[in-house]
Amino acid sequence: MECVPIGNESGLAPPVNFTEAQKRVLKDISNVFYNYGLPVVCLFGIVGNILNLTILTRRKLQKSYRTVEQAAYVCLIGLALSDLMFCVFAFPTTFLPTGEYYKTKGFILYYGMYSTAVINVFIMSSTWLTVTMATERYIAICHPLNSKLLMTLSKTKLIIVLVYLVSVAFNIPVLWRYQIHEVMCENMTSKVYHLIQVPLCNSNMLDDGYRVLWAIVGNFIPLILLIGFNICICYKIHKSYKLRQKFHCEEDPKDSSNTLTITLIVIVVMFFILVAPSEIVLHIAQITKSDSDATYKAIEVVMNFMQSVNFSVNFVLYCIISPYFRKTLRHILCCDWYNNRRDSYKFSMTDCSKQPLQGP
Repeated sequence: MECVPIGNESGLAPPVNFTEAQKRVLKDISNVFYNYGLPVVCLFGIVGNILNLTILTRRKLQKSYRTVEQAAYVCLIGLALSDLMFCVFAFPTTFLPTGEYYKTKGFILYYGMYSTAVINVFIMSSTWLTVTMATERYIAICHPLNSKLLMTLSKTKLIIVLVYLVSVAFNIPVLWRYQIHEVMCENMTSKVYHLIQVPLCNSNMLDDGYRVLWAIVGNFIPLILLIGFNICICYKIHKSYKLRQKFHCEEDPKDSSNTLTITLIVIVVMFFILVAPSEIVLHIAQITKSDSDATYKAIEVVMNFMQSVNFSVNFVLYCIISPYFRKTLRHILCCDWYNNRRDSYKFSMTDCSKQPLQGP
């Protein structure tokens, strides 16, 4: 017998009044993006970011960068780690129940309760690591004389650690955003568990203030900084290109500094397209209390999927931009086959050299 929860009890929020057509459309959209798209993207992101960390932590790659560029290289490692953690913690979202009711107090219930806080940590850390990398590139390109002093390797590592710590501390209040309420079924012999949102410290004003602060620190300030740094970097690159044309100077296509700069610009563009709209719409809807609207719910599903794509495709980006990254990846994937083929070839050549020449 199916367990049907009894109405609105234990202080539960009233159900959202969607029409049947809206419910059907929202269910279809959620099914496509959450049940099929999200797990594929997260699995791809997990594998891709593991390969990113494997390649970026190789000593040969570290030595290929000059001292000034190693700061950006360390930022790429921190970003890959943050993106990997996002994909790992976002993947179980696929297994959350379609409704808001949980049959047992198990992993899925507590995951639904605390996953928002954990995922927000890595959204914020990835955002500010991108800002850190943009700052490093801005200093290296627009203020090259001061770059060795301002962006040392030790300072960059300290900034990355601080980004992670601040991201964790800033999202601690989200851990208390949901509460578990027990709801009796119609048969009165069993119960289910329901997660409801509660204001921060039971204060709507404090909760709204925290959401506004999160939007400012986690979205709008990074967005403004990234726009400003990107404009300055692109202007400086354009100016340098005009000077090279004027004096007929050729640029080295294998310069690692150029690769890092192009990588940063593409990462920032992807952030503008995939992450910024999702976070801005989310916070505006929550502040204006329009997050129960059917149209918003459908937009939220699509934008959450877009955000997940952003944390999963840097591997493809690195493969496209960096020749060394492609070469190292090919070596890792084909290492055993290549070594066996080389050893077999050497063995066959040795045997041939030992065979005596046959006369007529």
